[in-house]
Amino acid sequence: MLFYLAPMEGITGYIVRNAYAHYFPYIDKYFTPFIPAAKKMSKKIKRDLAAENNEQIRLVPQLIGNRADEFLMMIRQLEDLGFTSVNLNFGCPSGTVVSKRKGAGFLADPKELEMLLEEVLEKSPLAVSVKTRVGIKDPDEWEALCTAYAKFPLEELIIHPRLQNDYYSGTPRMETFARALEQIHVPLCYNGDICSVEDYKKVTAAFPAIDRIMIGRGLLENPGLVGEIKGNPPADKARLRAFHNEILEGCLDTFRAEKDVVFHLKEIWFYLTKSFPDREKYLKRIRKCQSLPEYKLIVQQIFS
Repeated sequence: MLFYLAPMEGITGYIVRNAYAHYFPYIDKYFTPFIPAAKKMSKKIKRDLAAENNEQIRLVPQLIGNRADEFLMMIRQLEDLGFTSVNLNFGCPSGTVVSKRKGAGFLADPKELEMLLEEVLEKSPLAVSVKTRVGIKDPDEWEALCTAYAKFPLEELIIHPRLQNDYYSGTPRMETFARALEQIHVPLCYNGDICSVEDYKKVTAAFPAIDRIMIGRGLLENPGLVGEIKGNPPADKARLRAFHNEILEGCLDTFRAEKDVVFHLKEIWFYLTKSFPDREKYLKRIRKCQSLPEYKLIVQQIFS
């Protein structure tokens, strides 16, 4: 089984990716938080993609947009940086993204999606994969989308079997993933609600044919989850603390202001506190803290 770390905006940049690679080296492929398809890459994005910042990992840039020409302009820039594959995001459910007909918002018109994929795959010098949801409001939308995806030689199709308006609530619509297995003949990757070894076993029992899994929130809550799936013991506090400390040091090296360091780490602790008792107490304190010394004191108490 191949395991992928799902991209999460503002969290899974190169600092966090490298910490996973050093302390939980079970992930086969990482995806960048989505990059806007545009004429020119920002310095921040170039830094996140730089080879020297991603030495021990297999990284795939993920792009978001709604125009084939803009996707292709960015793909050519990625080729110049040495990348061999790219992922297109048709799965982000964020309202601000969807309102611009990007992410899951682009799924509203399967014919337009089909035309875009046809042009991108015909002209792209890189292998192309897609991450998708299964529709906007109605699971019946998946039939037309599934038919569209089935026409193209994608490198792989990563399916989060929820609708856009499901966001992350309720349970994944497993029947839509089953339909994809019947109709689409490229490698399929399952993504959605794998937060424990038991969750993993349920998904693989339901779909024994799949050979790749993408995990997002579950790996942020428990960085050692894939290790546990592979039969290793749960991560102890010493490893979690070393993992955290590497992220902290990376943020200190990257951000100029201490408040930016604290803000970035607050995002991570929203998930990571689930590995500790008294989660709500510590999460409340972390959310309220305003200075780096205060933050370090709280973290010391958590690990103690």
